[in-house]
Amino acid sequence: MPFFQPKVTPLPSGIDLQGKSAVITGASAGLGLETARQLLTLNLSTLVLAVRNESKGKACMEALLADLDISSKSPTIKILKLDVNDNTSIISFSKTLPQILPVVDILILNAGISRLKHNPSPTGHEESVQVNYLANTLLLATLLPYLTTSASQTGSPTRITWVGSRMHEIMTSFPKKSPLVTHTSILEYLDAKSTISPFSRYADSKLLCAMFMYSLAPRVDPRKIVLNMVCPGMVDTGISDFLPVYWRVLVDLVKAVRARSVEVGGWLIVNAAVVAGEESHGRFLGDKEVLEVSKYIRSEAGREVQENLWDETMVELRKITTLPEELR
Repeated sequence: MPFFQPKVTPLPSGIDLQGKSAVITGASAGLGLETARQLLTLNLSTLVLAVRNESKGKACMEALLADLDISSKSPTIKILKLDVNDNTSIISFSKTLPQILPVVDILILNAGISRLKHNPSPTGHEESVQVNYLANTLLLATLLPYLTTSASQTGSPTRITWVGSRMHEIMTSFPKKSPLVTHTSILEYLDAKSTISPFSRYADSKLLCAMFMYSLAPRVDPRKIVLNMVCPGMVDTGISDFLPVYWRVLVDLVKAVRARSVEVGGWLIVNAAVVAGEESHGRFLGDKEVLEVSKYIRSEAGREVQENLWDETMVELRKITTLPEELR
């Protein structure tokens, strides 16, 4: 991955989302909020901001509606609580969403965290694994029937874009530590306190996301669901604000030289969700280009981990919800 990121061209002209609806998780800041703004300026009719803090979400809604480029289009914006660190909240969200939004055209899975320290989640898993991976698998498991029905009603596939990271290719601990050699399960390996380097934790969680996307895509009908994953590169957001001061200063210096603006990052997410065609189904987009499956995932060890991860994830999901046909 080059230090200096390539230039990104703006979105093509002529995109009109009139009559379309979208749901964005992690929508109250950074890339989620910027993606919301861009979709609304493209004439999106209905938007659901899925947020942990409803007061903050309402403030974001008011700010968006105060934008003249948005208010002139008279969109409908709704706030729906979603705490991805709480499985009960995820289930409640999945039950409520179809009640307030009968049909959805676009789902953007943007919520995520980056942590150096091992933090336990209330769900019993490590927090990065829960927030970045398991929460999204639970959302997909509980929403798939609704998303498929939406496609039948609109006559067009529902678009799901999951925000991933190319860090899963270059920073993961898996090739060196072989979790299935040292542990009885992949999730056990990731949940353990001392097995993962702080600098691999984020990449490892994003590796799980990519593997799940590659496993799920062949199981859904692309005429009903188009699922892709996109990495917008290094973007100048607050995702590194959790770092200790000495690390944050260094990262901020790198950002000053290398990071893209939030607007450019938003272009790439919107491109994956709206512009990329059915050929992007089951594919990982680096910027706007489809990337080859990572060397590790293609390896024999990687394929074994991917298969085991799918089985383990289904076991976890069955504890919480009834699986749709595509996941059985």
